[in-house]
Amino acid sequence: MGRSRKKLSDQPFQLDITSIDSKGMGLAVLGEKKLHVYDALPGEKVVARHLFGRSQRGRAETLEVLQPSVDRVQPRCPHFGYCGACSLQHMSMDAQLARKQTALLQALKNTGQVEPILIYPPLSGPEWNYRRKARLSVRDVAAKERVLVGFRERDGRYVADMNECHILRKEIADALPKISRTLETLDCRATVPQIEVACGDEYCALIIRHMEEISPHDVEHLKLFARETGLGVLLQPAGPDSIHRLEPVDLQLEYGIERLGLRFHFEPLDFIQVNGGLNQQMVLRALELLNPQAEDNILDLFCGLGNFTLPLAVRAANVTGVEGSGEMVERGRSNASLNGLNNVEFHCADLYKPCDEAPWPLADYNKILLDPPRSGAEELLPWIAASKVSRVLYISCNPETLAKDAGLLVNQYDFKLQGAGIINMFPHTPHSEAIALFERESRG
Repeated sequence: MGRSRKKLSDQPFQLDITSIDSKGMGLAVLGEKKLHVYDALPGEKVVARHLFGRSQRGRAETLEVLQPSVDRVQPRCPHFGYCGACSLQHMSMDAQLARKQTALLQALKNTGQVEPILIYPPLSGPEWNYRRKARLSVRDVAAKERVLVGFRERDGRYVADMNECHILRKEIADALPKISRTLETLDCRATVPQIEVACGDEYCALIIRHMEEISPHDVEHLKLFARETGLGVLLQPAGPDSIHRLEPVDLQLEYGIERLGLRFHFEPLDFIQVNGGLNQQMVLRALELLNPQAEDNILDLFCGLGNFTLPLAVRAANVTGVEGSGEMVERGRSNASLNGLNNVEFHCADLYKPCDEAPWPLADYNKILLDPPRSGAEELLPWIAASKVSRVLYISCNPETLAKDAGLLVNQYDFKLQGAGIINMFPHTPHSEAIALFERESRG
């Protein structure tokens, strides 16, 4: 027979928090076991209690902070502690930035076996009401006679009962109670599972997913909601191709890179960077580091709708963007035309497969910008190493895969890691983006 699991006590106990994990939870040792503790910071002594249930195994919640960290601050949002959107509102912003920067440098050293020559200052922008893209869950709760609209609770099982939010764009955050009340008036209230949020610089839109045909009554109520709030409303009865504008029918979302005079049109489900203010700073830093010159021929891999491609094209001789989504490639071409740029071209290709027969790999590029998905860009590194490229700028939403790829570029392909730093795209969460510059002697 197997050994029976020792039953945990539900009585409170004291803990010394020694560090913090990748999800923003405090780490402590109880007996001989590691414990992950919600809402606790390194250096603190807390009173905690075990959490029960399979999804909470090895976790505890903080009941009282006996000895607070110097980095502890009062969370701004009253929903902090059960809403799953933020886990670091109790940590000062300086401490958040330092933690993320340290995590990147440790990943480079431990995973990649490399260290940057320079450490770039953390790139940080708006801390509140920054989130212009989000997926909100919807749940018709009969017991409360309400429709809840919000992020998932931190254990993922339920929708957080939210009446305010301090990270969503203010237009959306202010409208949360009205969104909930409007859904409560709909015939389809029980069959709306989620709402996608997409905001441009001027307008915000809600994409309402509904699982059954929407009635004329519901259509009129949603149109009225759109007119009263100024929020665009789109409907999604099935897959992404079914999305259509309800009110206003001519809604156009766009964002800009102000210092470059560039505008980008996008569709509500297109990928754009979540933090609009920080995206502008990130693009400008990318230009500073890659330093495009009038004679440069630059390749932008995983280019999306041209967020980096078009800014590079403002200064370089030629820029080629490559992206796996045909729709995003068309969006890039349209945005190039919108901005009057004729020195840029876009290609659709699966960058994780050989592209030998495509025309774009045959050109001579001297600089490359990489902005891959979380899985990284390992498959592309041999091709980059065999090219004449002398400078590679790598932007990543996963510092661990960046570190792994950095190790290959430096230790196997003879690049030097000139500098690295974090981009605080998601304040008050453990997530961060990272940027790293690699150089080698130019090849003839």
